[in-house]
Amino acid sequence: MDERKLRRKNIFKTMRTILEILIIAAVITWAVWSLVSYRTKQNALRKDAEMECTMIPSDEIVGGLSSAGKATGPHFIAISYNGLTDIVRPGGKIVTKASYDEQMQAIKDSGYQTITQQDVIDYYTKGASLPEKALLLIFEDGIMNTTHLAYPMLWKNNYIATACTFAENISDETGNYITAKEMNELKRTTFWEAGSNGYRLSYINVFDRFENYFGHLNTAEFLDIHTFLRRDYNHYLMDFLRDENRLRTESVEEMEERIEWDYKKMEELYREDLGYVPGLYILMHSNTGAFGNDPLVSRKNAEMMEKVFAMNFNRQGTCLNTRDSSIYDLSRLQSRQYFAANHLMMRIWDDTGHNVVFRLGDETKAIDWVRKTGVAEYKNRKIILTTLPYGEAEICLARNLPQDLELSVRLQGNIVGQQALKFRTDETGKGGVTVRLYDNNLIIEDGEGKEELFRLDLLRFDGGPFVSEPEEELNGKIALAATIIINDQDEERISEASRELERLTAMRAPSIADGAEPFIPELDIDEEGDRTLRVRLEGGRISVWLDDKLVADKLAVSAGSGSEFCLESAVTRGTERFSQTNLSDDVYDGIFSELTITGLDGSTIYAYAPPLPVIEEESGPVGRFFDKVSELFHWTTPAA
Repeated sequence: MDERKLRRKNIFKTMRTILEILIIAAVITWAVWSLVSYRTKQNALRKDAEMECTMIPSDEIVGGLSSAGKATGPHFIAISYNGLTDIVRPGGKIVTKASYDEQMQAIKDSGYQTITQQDVIDYYTKGASLPEKALLLIFEDGIMNTTHLAYPMLWKNNYIATACTFAENISDETGNYITAKEMNELKRTTFWEAGSNGYRLSYINVFDRFENYFGHLNTAEFLDIHTFLRRDYNHYLMDFLRDENRLRTESVEEMEERIEWDYKKMEELYREDLGYVPGLYILMHSNTGAFGNDPLVSRKNAEMMEKVFAMNFNRQGTCLNTRDSSIYDLSRLQSRQYFAANHLMMRIWDDTGHNVVFRLGDETKAIDWVRKTGVAEYKNRKIILTTLPYGEAEICLARNLPQDLELSVRLQGNIVGQQALKFRTDETGKGGVTVRLYDNNLIIEDGEGKEELFRLDLLRFDGGPFVSEPEEELNGKIALAATIIINDQDEERISEASRELERLTAMRAPSIADGAEPFIPELDIDEEGDRTLRVRLEGGRISVWLDDKLVADKLAVSAGSGSEFCLESAVTRGTERFSQTNLSDDVYDGIFSELTITGLDGSTIYAYAPPLPVIEEESGPVGRFFDKVSELFHWTTPAA
């Protein structure tokens, strides 16, 4: 090949290489631009879907009403969380991060400033002043992930919080608990200080709901069988050790030695691993009258906690602390997984009398309704209707409805409480037809006197009762033996549980079919509800479907003189409801989701159930492809 042809061939190769590089660069540029553009559009759509939340002051909600406690003079509130999670509806005591974020924002917008443990000590020992709205923020139980989830709002609000630990977990590098090293790292951020929930979380003198003695249990064992219990148990430091007849199995001296050992062990571990003893202590458990269920035990706890700690939270359920309180008998309000932000703010208002703010949510949805009492938040296709303490909440649609209509809605408030739909009422709220969920019953009422036309027990609707009392009792004993075998450290106890499990599994308890009494579980205030309701009103007849099943077919009702439609929530009154954590709650959140009202011809009258943006359809295959790529490489794009 001559030199000219070789030069031409090399030039061609060079040009082809340059062209390939340019094409690859163009493809990469287009890919990055597409990803950024897609993510920007996605974030914009999400921002449109999640409207900015409007806040309203409590004076507009509770003006003219008095709270239970009007705080005077210097004081502070204490709010605590047992833990945080990313799970949407976790159940139990753990609060979702989304709920926590909303609650912290409402607290910040209400003007609260966090204070430190030293501020509390100086307040009680030196008479020091506090900010007008002082807040001590606490995270209990020592789960490391909780601090990760809590941190962004602490940083945003410039808040400081106490992270509590159990002393026996402070050096556990294999678990999920905060270790000494992690605690010191948290303190260096200046957003955290250390507290203590005690040496260990264990339970003594445990009896089931049938008075069977379950003995003394560690945390894992207790969690496995707690559904078979009521409130008949104690924490390790709160009582004498007792037998199945509730008689002491230890002397006063032995009890004092046992309790003193726990406190000394706490002090030793904290000094060895953490370098110091935290100032804040939370005696487990709360609300015992003093510092234990027995006066002698209480006296020993008081002696030891004053030697080891600077302060103690001894109560749960109210948030206000004043100079009249003892620094060793402080109270905190634990936020629960079912608290809407307005629920927490209503509780704070009731304890303090402070002017706080409530979340209104999406104003474009709020203008469709007239508030009568309580407070409503409009968000994410939900209307959250929060009552006044021991009271009600009611909103009415700001337009008249036809007499004949169909309605569908999901009712997602807790089972203990009331959520109601009121049709054909007049301006005073009298008359008409009411469909109500009331403590796990569906009720239809009619007329000004709210005559009860229909009642359905929802336990029976769901197919229950499911087991007899003897079967439930046997199931609890089997669960106890099984969890001891798995979780206990005492070989003799494990061996005994193995023999007991073999004996119990060979037994057969009489069933409901055999004529035994059915087991009816008590309703817990923590228990979540989720029911789909459909109502059809036509002339003097009402039909109701519950969870897509027809339960009331063309029931005769009065025509009614009004044309208003209202939503109502109410606290169950006149009875103390069951709670395994020995709590009561005087505020209730009715949750009305995806509410749609149509005419009998199918025409839409009102809808709070808009379709969510379907981003994949708008972005096409390119968007879907880059979704997968970004998931693979964990790419993120700043919000628009």
